[in-house]
Amino acid sequence: MRILGLDVCKNSVVGWLLDTNSVPQNFREYFRKNKRPKDNDPLTFKAEMSGVNGLLELKPDAIILEPTGIHYSWIWAHICSIEKIEIRWVGHAEVKHFRKQNKLPDKNDQADAAALALYAFTHWHNQEFFLHFNAGNVARLRELWLQLQSINRIQSAPINRLRQQLAKEFPEAALSASKPGDDGMVPLWAWLAGRERNTRRKSSYYDRLYAKSIAPRYGVKISDFTRTLADLICDLRDWENKIQAEILELLNSPEFIPYTRVMTQFGISDRQQALLISQIFPITKFESLGRFKRRLGMAKDEESSGDKESYKTGGSKLCRSQLYLWIYNRIAPEHARPKNDIGQKLGEFYDDRKNQFQNNPELWKQKALAKAQKKAMDELKRSLRESLLPMLPKEQQPQIEAILNLTLQNMQLSLDQSLAGKASAVKEREIKKGFGHLIISQTAAYGLRLLFKELKQAIN
Repeated sequence: MRILGLDVCKNSVVGWLLDTNSVPQNFREYFRKNKRPKDNDPLTFKAEMSGVNGLLELKPDAIILEPTGIHYSWIWAHICSIEKIEIRWVGHAEVKHFRKQNKLPDKNDQADAAALALYAFTHWHNQEFFLHFNAGNVARLRELWLQLQSINRIQSAPINRLRQQLAKEFPEAALSASKPGDDGMVPLWAWLAGRERNTRRKSSYYDRLYAKSIAPRYGVKISDFTRTLADLICDLRDWENKIQAEILELLNSPEFIPYTRVMTQFGISDRQQALLISQIFPITKFESLGRFKRRLGMAKDEESSGDKESYKTGGSKLCRSQLYLWIYNRIAPEHARPKNDIGQKLGEFYDDRKNQFQNNPELWKQKALAKAQKKAMDELKRSLRESLLPMLPKEQQPQIEAILNLTLQNMQLSLDQSLAGKASAVKEREIKKGFGHLIISQTAAYGLRLLFKELKQAIN
């Protein structure tokens, strides 16, 4: 049997082929003697026709993959599936420990591919050592979520234009919220478009409202432009409902059930679950909370240079925004919190941070002002050093820098002494808004800590 381990890169895969009739006893020594140069590696296959043909010419009976770069590995798994080549998936942690056990080098694509092939050979007849899921489902979840985001953006312009039309043609309904019904359609848009609705409860609300409208009484009719625009919005809404239905179907796949069960306890919506799962599945690839938080956009990455010290939130911006909305909609409002231990913990954390601000707003004003002054002072230090010191002879620079440091220290002392007096002048609304964002972000980070723990337990 020919087993091909594949380490996936962005636009290629690196392979290692093992024939089960000739697996060496000392794999470390075997790898050292047989590792290939990176340049013109015959077992590096690019994601193009020549690369696919090169892989197929090896005639593997099975390929072995890690689900770490799932969006890049999908096409290779798909092609091999079409070509009737068996596909097996191995968890990141299992491969890492197996590679260390066989003393193969770290951060080496060929070593990773070799470890995958040997792992599969060693455990071939024991299914418990392999992951069982459809890789296409993970990629499809993310694809569908992005499609929903696109449709939401597309709808915004025609909806705004339609409300402008209604301001003169049906002003009583122009600002109507008109939430979707049980058939997924928005009643106002369906009424304007003349759409038949498949709903349990029939309503003539807009018929009655229009009968009382001032517009038709004074000869203003609903235009064809308005009705056609409403029909377009209904089409987009139908499209959105179709995508949502496919997302729900995928979320009910066996491999995702433990994830959705846990996330539902956290009050995370179906759409948000689709994005988060597409980023973190399988959870076994994360060995630390830090990597998990970074993947979901809630990790702090240092960006410091010289005297300037700063931190930037790293990771997925899409996930970060959805986590913010999760806390804002489900945890911040007390009535919306999940009625379980998770909801209670998150609610108490959020309330505690909020009370710290409300009970001592002057303290938070001072902190905000101090932060702004520190930022300004750091920028001043950097600017002075970059503009002044290079102009002086090298022998004078240490003396001038000492004087400069003393001057800046005196300036900082003066700023500190005036801090209390200036704090009252800071606009409380702006401070409240800033710390509102901070409280939500802190709660989201705490929520991810709980989520990581719960997911690990659910999978184990």
